[in-house]
Amino acid sequence: MKKPSHSILLMLTAVFAAFTLGVFIGRNHTASAITLSIPTAMHSAPEASVVTESTAADDIPSVSFPININQATKEELMALPGIGDVLAQRIIAYRDSKGDFSAPEGLMYVEGIGEKRVEDIIDLITIGG
Repeated sequence: MKKPSHSILLMLTAVFAAFTLGVFIGRNHTASAITLSIPTAMHSAPEASVVTESTAADDIPSVSFPININQATKEELMALPGIGDVLAQRIIAYRDSKGDFSAPEGLMYVEGIGEKRVEDIIDLITIGG
């Protein structure tokens, strides 16, 4: 059996190191504020088959991330990936009945929101401060 050459081992080590560095940077990256604009047409379902488009800048609300889940409106919550109308209403109802969230992970107590969904949005939310 032929021994692997040093160049192959060196190449595999370099690939592993690059992958490990990428994972480390991805997990320790601090999110900076980003802004997302949501067209008014996306705020509610269109009626029948009539869809009108508006290009006026006044009709497009601006959402800045991270979103404070203790003060966010339904529309702001719906700007988060995986959070639709129903979950946004549940978050607000939970917040109104139980009080402010003490940590972003507190969203897991809202029906329909699990650990995976919180992991997906954790860099986009805050509890204020």
